[in-house]
Amino acid sequence: MHHLHSTHDPLLVGLAVLLAVLGSWTALDLLRRVWANAGTARRWWLAGAAIATGASIWSTHFVAMLAYNLDIAVRYDLDLTVLSLVLAIAATGIAFAAVSGTAPSPGPVRIACAGTVMGLGICLMHYAGMAAMRLAATPSYEIMLVLASGIIAVGASSLALVLALGNPPGPTRAVGALVLGLAITGMHYTGMAAVSFTPAPETQFGNAFDIPAQMLAIGIAACTLLLLVLALTAAMFDRRLELMALREAEALRRSEGRLRAILDQLPIGVVVADATSGKIVFSNPEAARALGHQLGDAPNWHAYAERFGALHADGRPLAAGEYPLARAVLLGERVEREQMLYRRGDQSVVHLEVNAAPVRDEGHQVTLAIATFQDVTAQVQAEQALRRAQRLEAMGQLTGGVAHDFNNLLMVVSGNLQLLVRRTSDEVLLRFARGAMEALRRGADITRRLLAFAREQPLEPAPIDFTALLPDIADNVLSRMLGGAVRVETEIGPELWPALADRGELQAALLNLAINARDAMPQGGLLTIAARNASSEALPEKVRDSLPPRDYVAISVSDTGTGMPEEVIARAFEPFFTTKAVGHGSGLGLSQVYGFAQQSGGAVAITSQPGEGTCVTIWLPRAPGDGGIEHLPSHPSAGRVA
Repeated sequence: MHHLHSTHDPLLVGLAVLLAVLGSWTALDLLRRVWANAGTARRWWLAGAAIATGASIWSTHFVAMLAYNLDIAVRYDLDLTVLSLVLAIAATGIAFAAVSGTAPSPGPVRIACAGTVMGLGICLMHYAGMAAMRLAATPSYEIMLVLASGIIAVGASSLALVLALGNPPGPTRAVGALVLGLAITGMHYTGMAAVSFTPAPETQFGNAFDIPAQMLAIGIAACTLLLLVLALTAAMFDRRLELMALREAEALRRSEGRLRAILDQLPIGVVVADATSGKIVFSNPEAARALGHQLGDAPNWHAYAERFGALHADGRPLAAGEYPLARAVLLGERVEREQMLYRRGDQSVVHLEVNAAPVRDEGHQVTLAIATFQDVTAQVQAEQALRRAQRLEAMGQLTGGVAHDFNNLLMVVSGNLQLLVRRTSDEVLLRFARGAMEALRRGADITRRLLAFAREQPLEPAPIDFTALLPDIADNVLSRMLGGAVRVETEIGPELWPALADRGELQAALLNLAINARDAMPQGGLLTIAARNASSEALPEKVRDSLPPRDYVAISVSDTGTGMPEEVIARAFEPFFTTKAVGHGSGLGLSQVYGFAQQSGGAVAITSQPGEGTCVTIWLPRAPGDGGIEHLPSHPSAGRVA
């Protein structure tokens, strides 16, 4: 049977290839926008990608059909032509929707299914377009080529989806678009090769349109190119908007990171609470360190009193509404430089300086509350120590003046008594006079101790070696004086330096401390006298701040007795302050030790815990050189014991 001879217009073939390549590029680009968006925006981009891609594939097909010349009149049925366009758009939309929901890794099975749907849709579009041809000829198809065109369509569709999912760079995407465009046109011409036409009687054209092929092809190509340009322009602007959003998000992330780093390293505790519930929404590491526990465990305002340990000055816990954060929200007030006590998880109590303020939104409604605080325990203790030192200084000046006046009176009385003893032979008067003189000696000893506290006692400092001194005093003096219930031990540091001190006052200080230790151990215990070198850098901070930088020798007297609470330690060096029963101490022993250490250019400190014993440490300046070292006598002179 005679078949009609067919030719192809090369201009329209080239136009069809161009539409296929541009459509492929557009498809790869728009699919990236689908995955870059979410929600309603993603659905709009999905619809746009389906329309642009489906229309470009259909345009490729239709322009290629118009390039097909059989030397007979060919028209196209409008309904079937529109149906072929709808099939291309629908198949593309279904395939894109199938892979866009789980991008960027939908899996090979989903990609294969989506590619098959899209490929079969393109085949249906192609053969619906072939069926829309109205001409005086009858088509016949070679089944193997039809199957081949379907395989090419499915393969090209799957390749497009794989390339889009891989998100390749620009050059690779351009090569992929070229290959994909050639595959689409190859599918079309494989389908065209499968058909042959034999002449037939005249046909009825019905609603088929009759427009010159080149004019129709150029019109369709122009409309398609305009659609693709609009789609690519929209994608370009969306990419720019996305890039701007990413840059802003990155800038915000970096800003938040810097702010987080600043807050994490800030030496001030920061806590932020939600105004509605009171729940802690943020706290920095310094807040947890200062308070001794994490703060994210308070679900509401009422839990504050149960979870946190804020205290009034008298030790009463704060009610929930009294916390600075709660006051900032409930009362809308600022809290500035308010000091409060806080009991930490280890039961230690610290002093905090707190600031708090409400955070309001645009409608002036309180949404958050922020509090800052810092541990000022060291500052408070330093201020208390300064006040104690000033009080001791004032008491020393007063005590020195009183002691001088009292000593003058004692000298007058002593002189008269000495005259009485010399000029009378009455035994009764002599007995009374000697008793009065003994009382005068005791009064003179009290005067000497008061002058020592006031740092007005004359001192004769000399180098003293404790290596031989401490064992000698422990064995020959303290062991006998303290009794068998108290065991005395000495600890001598290696290569001990000589100290510069007054021999008699040092002896009195050691004996005063030993007797205090004995009285603190009524059931007996261990008394340890230790001496060690102490460079300026190794001194405790509070001691180091009060002494000039030089080397010192530290003499510690520690016991295993009852210990002292903080309030007793704070007043221990005050003259006449004592916790002993009446008649069991004058309260001047530690005052003498304090005055001796201060006047010698050193310092003294007490560390003690109730039930764990007490340690009193005296720091004395290191003697310049090792010559002329003095050793204390084993037997102290009378009148040195507090």
